Amino acid sequence: MDRRTLVAGVPVASALAAFGVSQAQAADRPAAVAASAPEIKFPAAVMRVPVNVPPSAGELENVRKKNLAAMVEAIEGVMRANATAKPRIVNFPVLQLTSAQRSVSGVPMSAVAVDLVSKPLDKTVFAPVIEACRRHNCYVATSTQEMVPQMPGRYFHTGVVMGPEGLVLRSPKSQAQSAPEVSYLRDIADEYTKIFGPDSILPVVKTPIGNLACYVEGEAEVLEVSRLVAAKGAEIILHVSLENEETPWMALKQAIAFQCHVYLITGATSRTLYANNPEGKWAGGASTIIGPSGKVLAQKGGQDEGFAVAEIDIGAIAEAKKKYGRNTVPAWNLYTNLYKG
Repeated sequence: MDRRTLVAGVPVASALAAFGVSQAQAADRPAAVAASAPEIKFPAAVMRVPVNVPPSAGELENVRKKNLAAMVEAIEGVMRANATAKPRIVNFPVLQLTSAQRSVSGVPMSAVAVDLVSKPLDKTVFAPVIEACRRHNCYVATSTQEMVPQMPGRYFHTGVVMGPEGLVLRSPKSQAQSAPEVSYLRDIADEYTKIFGPDSILPVVKTPIGNLACYVEGEAEVLEVSRLVAAKGAEIILHVSLENEETPWMALKQAIAFQCHVYLITGATSRTLYANNPEGKWAGGASTIIGPSGKVLAQKGGQDEGFAVAEIDIGAIAEAKKKYGRNTVPAWNLYTNLYKG
């Protein structure tokens, strides 16, 4: 886990215990991270854009290049439209290079999985995105299918945050349903943490714009996931997603932002484009930016495409905690033992 600074530790040892970490383990970790400076303010953009599905393994590279070019152009477009105050975060939907329908078209996981660990990200397929991050001094999030050299034969669906420095954060799915070939960290936690360290599952990273976490799709449906990264010091959760009509996504996202007092930024796919249906199939939900008091600050949904921008004010997190914390901060001394029951 080099090339990035992980935030280790949480506010109290009992919070760690509630998530299955002993006090002895907590004692070995650095002290809880301080909140970022409250004067940090910047625009963030959330994207609601389509993605092309590779119709076959033979067409994979052409489709991936097409999706990659569209992704970079979307970054350039949002920067042109906000030239006087460029967004420092650009959050995309899930699997922006290959789509979430890759397996349906018969393209094997081994063909699309990217090695994020053994070489710099600017030497991978994501190189043009890293170049855009450097041009505009911004952070970009999406997800990818991932292979890990230390764990041959396993594949992950991994949330990725990229920045001017390259790979900033990788966060494989912990339990939310994914493609059949995907491994879940819940099933291999001991093996995974032995390789990558005790803070590698649902990590938080400290950056110049605040403490960032990233998770994928249905991880947002599990409140403990958001609680955990918030307990680790996350101020901004980058949620890369594809939303259906059945799940009450807006209610879930507002509840997460309010209960955890974080900024929750969700990029959700607008349309899935197929070779035999270039108009594509519309997805549900909306790309959103929600503030630490649960208020929707920006939204792009329905059959609208493009981006939405809102200001992130890290100082608002402390204000929300002060105002609502008496009701929303867990009483760990009570809940830890109840969780065990």
